[in-house]
Amino acid sequence: MTKSNVDFDLNASGAQAGDKLGVWRLEQALAEVPSGRWWLAQHSLSHQGAWVVVYARPEDAAAVLLRIAQTEGQPWQHPDITWPLDSGLTSEGRPYVVFPLSEGEPLLLAVRQASLRRRLEWVVQLCELLLMAETAGFGLVELDPSLLWVGPQQQLRLMALALVRADAKAQRMGSLQGQLCHAAQAMACPEAQARAPGVASSGAAQVYAVGMVTCLLVNGRLPQQAEPANAPVQALSQWLALKPEAREALDELLRRATAADPKQRPADLGELAEAVEGWLDASAGMASTEAAALDAVQRKQRAEAPTMRMPLDEAKTMPPAEPPSSATLPPKRSAKTLPPPKQPSNRPSAGPAPAPVAEPEPPGRAALWWVGGAVVVAGLVLLVWLR
Repeated sequence: MTKSNVDFDLNASGAQAGDKLGVWRLEQALAEVPSGRWWLAQHSLSHQGAWVVVYARPEDAAAVLLRIAQTEGQPWQHPDITWPLDSGLTSEGRPYVVFPLSEGEPLLLAVRQASLRRRLEWVVQLCELLLMAETAGFGLVELDPSLLWVGPQQQLRLMALALVRADAKAQRMGSLQGQLCHAAQAMACPEAQARAPGVASSGAAQVYAVGMVTCLLVNGRLPQQAEPANAPVQALSQWLALKPEAREALDELLRRATAADPKQRPADLGELAEAVEGWLDASAGMASTEAAALDAVQRKQRAEAPTMRMPLDEAKTMPPAEPPSSATLPPKRSAKTLPPPKQPSNRPSAGPAPAPVAEPEPPGRAALWWVGGAVVVAGLVLLVWLR
């Protein structure tokens, strides 16, 4: 089996709005996913709404149609497990699968605005769903991230195309049953090639697959990918906002979950879920939103900037700053000559001081000055007239 990367082909499905797939008419494109594209569709007779995933590659047809054959008439029901309604092939030979209409959106669309904590909580929920399916007698043949959804209450949902009965009858459906869809091949563990065709994954294989999905949700890429997938995952700011020890602990958790040696992985999905929950509990103080994480990164950068903080040893070795040659330093004052503290003033400190304004004299004194002046003038006039 060739190992592939998870990526998004923008020309994945040649379907267009208005195309008819059997009795279903495509209404509106919802999201690009690694396997193809999700559409909102409507039944041409009953006008019933539905979600339809149109696969990108015709070579996925054999695996998809065999998965459909196994899921027909499944009696087990769970609120977050959705079984297919219908399936078929497009005129180009690409498979499509129809699911009941429900509130929510594909996980790889919801993850773009989700916090790192929320993404890891979805991983825990995925582990719990698969454990409940195992208890009900179903095993996971492959894990395609395209078939993971998020409901209106932020709960993870599984479009159950690859859940098969873990009994002998299901395992005898043919060698093609061991074939994996293209998008699920990147999630398959190294020992998957040695597994008998059609047999559900072991606990260690499911841990590996969920671990690869965790890498995709946390880093936006798989361990073997040099570049992130084309679906943007806003994880960088929150990743940088983590404390170094928390980041290293999460890296170690991802390395364990995706280890090539099954003995180095968590024993089962329950142990993986406990490891993720343990990391979340230990990192309870991390930023819970992208905005808070970005603010934390900016504060960290300001705190570590060389102009804001200098090592003590480097500061001690720096020579004292010399004043400019034209500057004149004021003479030092002794403690005895210091003026008393002044009261705070509302006037601006810059600029020349305003000229003092004389205080107006009392009105009575001004009147006396005017009377005296008038008497003096009258006396001078009388003296001149007598001469």
